[in-house]
Parts: sequence; C-alpha cells; structure tokens
Amino acid sequence: MKTKFLVQCPRSRDDIMCLFPFFLKLNEFYPEAEINVVVDKGLEEVLELLPFKIRIYPLPESLNTIAGIHKFAVNVKDVFNIDFFFDFSFDLKGALTGFCFRAKTRVGEELGAKKFLFNKKMGVAPNRTPLDLIAINYLNSILDVEIDDFFYRLPEIEDGEEEQESNVHQLFEDTRPHFFLLKNSTKNFELWKEFLLLMDRGIVVIWDMKNLAQWQEFKGHPELKVELIIQGEVEGLSFLPDLIKKSEYIVTDDKYLAHACIFYEKRAFLFCNDDYTQINSNYFSNIEDLIITEQDDVVEIYKNGKRKEIRVMDEVQDLIHDVMKL
Repeated sequence: MKTKFLVQCPRSRDDIMCLFPFFLKLNEFYPEAEINVVVDKGLEEVLELLPFKIRIYPLPESLNTIAGIHKFAVNVKDVFNIDFFFDFSFDLKGALTGFCFRAKTRVGEELGAKKFLFNKKMGVAPNRTPLDLIAINYLNSILDVEIDDFFYRLPEIEDGEEEQESNVHQLFEDTRPHFFLLKNSTKNFELWKEFLLLMDRGIVVIWDMKNLAQWQEFKGHPELKVELIIQGEVEGLSFLPDLIKKSEYIVTDDKYLAHACIFYEKRAFLFCNDDYTQINSNYFSNIEDLIITEQDDVVEIYKNGKRKEIRVMDEVQDLIHDVMKL
C-alpha cells in the first residue's frame, strides 16, 4: 500500500519555491507515494513547475478561515487515509488542515495553540532560517536515516555546438535540445521583440498567452531571423515542465520559473526590475544571470556576480552567448 502525504503550503510564492528541495527529496525517498498539497488559491502555479506531478488542491479565499478549513476537508473526497501531514504555513489554520484530514502523523511547529494539533512536534527555528532547511529537517524526522547533505547548483555549460534540427515536430523528441524557451508574464511585448530581432539564427518557443496575436504577426517580420514556435502550435507544448526539460536555456521575466529551472539543471536568464530580491535558501542557488529593466529598456546586467550598466540590448545577447558558450 502506497504512503500518502498531505502538505500544507506556505502562503507566499518565495516560500513555496523554498519547498522544492523538500518535494524532490520526498519523491526520491518515497517514489511511489501519493503527494497531496493544499495551497492558497492563486499560488498553485508555482507548484506546477515541479519536475513531477503532485496532487494540488487550491484553497479558495472564502474557505481560508478556521471554520472554512473543516468544510474544505469534508468536501475534498479523494484525500483520505493520510499517513503523514507537514505544516509549512506555521499558523493555526494550517495546523488545523492536518487535523481535519485526520492525518495519522502530523508534523509541525511546537508553538502556541497550534502545537496541540500535532503529534510530532518540531522545535521553533531561529528567525531568518531558510524554509528549505526547516522543511528538510521536518522530512528527516520521519526517515530512518537522515538525508545526506546536498545542494542544487546552477549547471555549468560545456563547450560544443550541434546543427539545428530542421523538423520542428521532432524537436521535442531529441535528446539534445535545439531551441530555447521564452516565457513572458508581465513585460511589454516590444522588449522581447527587440531582443529577438538581434538574434541571427536559432529556434525559440514562445510561452505568452496574453500576446498571442502579436507573436503571430511578428512571425512575418522581414528582419526576424529566428524561427518562432508559438504556444499551442505544435503538439508537446501543453505542459511547461516538459518543455523546460527539452530547452537549451530559458529567457523569462518569471522569477519562479527561473528558479525552478535549477532543479531541471537548466540555465535561466531573468529579466527583472531593480527591486528584485533573492530567495533565502539553503539547498539551491539563486539566479545569477539577471537583466535589470526600467519600463521597456535594459539598464543593467549581473555577470559573474558583478553589476554592470548597459545601454543596448546587444549586451544582453553577449551575456547569453558568454554563459551558454554559443
């Protein structure tokens, strides 16, 4: 009989990203397990970036109350006979989740009234302790042997270049990637247009639902030298994690996608604003390749840990070429 887990997620995207090492190690030690996750509605998109599938249950805002948690648990019929519950919300509502789902072993912080809802109580971590370190300690509490030390690093890029595959329908079956992924969340289409018009060759997969019409029109631009494959055009572009695995590298303005790429051993180049903040992590690297923008202009890049002012998009291309050894 497979082991069943229930995890109450944290209530911020940064903290959910910090759970990735926990989920990867949980999957490693319990490969046949059923992993159920309760997460505040609107934050589930971060969990969808995991390299494997889990069962995600978004908690609607209307039920995100002490009384609502019980109603939510009663209505989720396919989560039952839970062996282990982990609370990473660190609040009373989260602690109540494991109790309402009648989890056999409930692991959580020994603090305040919520401690009475756990039967495996964990010490309170010092302030600013990385959440991924706390989560691995929680996981160790149920294992017979503690997890060996580990760290997910940014991949090192080796020299070498292969010819591009001409049949785009075969791109997603190749062992070696021949394209890169561009995923847009909030940046202006004109920024990406300027970026791609500087490229002299290659294939790029576009993941940008809100600008589909503009991307379709851009494909016919007389100065465009790269081949565009737009989300929805080719079979195999429906599941973002699969696409990450098959990409050579990723260009995006999505902080959480960029960090998730580390767990796929892929390099990501993150377009972000000057107020970008790093994730407080113990078991994985932060993004090193940053392109700082102001409105639709690139103004700085981070290269080799150093900040450098730039004036033109060409220097972004130089950064990618240097890092990827293109």
